Amino acid sequence: MLLKNKLSIKHIIRKSVSVKERTLFLMIHGYGSNEKDLFSFLEKDLPKDFFIISIQGFYPIETGKYSWYDIDFDNEKKFINITQAKKTIEKISFFIHEAIKEYKLKKNPIWICGFSQGAILSYAIALKNSDKIKKVIALSGYLENSLFPQKINHCTDLEFFISHGKYDPIIPIDWVKKGLKFLKEKKIFSFFYKEYESEHTLCNTNYQDLINWVKEKHIYSEKNMNHE
Repeated sequence: MLLKNKLSIKHIIRKSVSVKERTLFLMIHGYGSNEKDLFSFLEKDLPKDFFIISIQGFYPIETGKYSWYDIDFDNEKKFINITQAKKTIEKISFFIHEAIKEYKLKKNPIWICGFSQGAILSYAIALKNSDKIKKVIALSGYLENSLFPQKINHCTDLEFFISHGKYDPIIPIDWVKKGLKFLKEKKIFSFFYKEYESEHTLCNTNYQDLINWVKEKHIYSEKNMNHE
């Protein structure tokens, strides 16, 4: 497993088994983690035709720990650095185009998976690139409206798996519910949502539900493609 520097964001990959029609599955880690975090456990259970890329955060916190933007844990109103977060969304969106070209991947559909800070970013990145991104996994994050595009299109084929721990001390579950209410009112896209008996982590039950959701959606997508 090598950390690749060729493109604009450092990343690691798992090449898909198939040579043609490879699907991009992008992983975005959380605050204080690194590109190996999600990659280490999801890699073995994801479909073999997924070309998995896990990216490394821009801002070093300490050795082996990174973030995508600064967080003020003591100030709920200014919890995230909006300016940094918006720049990160632009950079990751650009990286997606780079990766598709470099690794010869399908432009559509793209899957993204984010934990915590990575999940917050995933919502905004998906809405910005809804022509390509079709499946999103948002783990222990929430919808930050200030990061959304000015114009949000109705995305009938954009689907989310959203999960959260009931006792999360970092991102209160009330923040998540506010976001879900917004989605229901706007009817922007469809989503699966479930709460778990956990804190700010991915428990075993959550993980299994996530993998089952991925496999179900992947099989459905494959059947639709075969009928076209």
